[in-house]
Amino acid sequence: MECVWKTVAGTNIRGDVVEVSMRIAIPIFGKRISPRFDFAPNFGLFDIEGKRIAETRTVPCDGWGVTERISTLKSLKVDILICGGVPNYLLCILMSSGMQIIPWVTGNAEEALSLFLQNRLQQGMAVCSGRREKRRCRGQNR
Repeated sequence: MECVWKTVAGTNIRGDVVEVSMRIAIPIFGKRISPRFDFAPNFGLFDIEGKRIAETRTVPCDGWGVTERISTLKSLKVDILICGGVPNYLLCILMSSGMQIIPWVTGNAEEALSLFLQNRLQQGMAVCSGRREKRRCRGQNR
């Protein structure tokens, strides 16, 4: 998957206006990509400048409905959503909002982001590292 780099105006945590190459959101459960977009307790929000992570923050969304989740991602000007499971009707809504969606990704969120920045992340990929993770992911990504 080839990244489409674009520049958007955004704000950092301090409220300063900054130029951001890309804003990526990942539904987070602990340090992993949440198995379901619509039940994730947090979104990891990553501002990318060039091909490096310039800023990271967590947006709590526990207990939010899907409408609030989608409108928040739109208001945060998210360009790309890397997520786990997402129902088809939500996938259509998200895609129609102009976001690029990379669904059905499992594993460590930061490693998935790193693979994306290297143009190596694919839809449905299991991101595995470490001994414990590799046992869980055996047979995938072949």
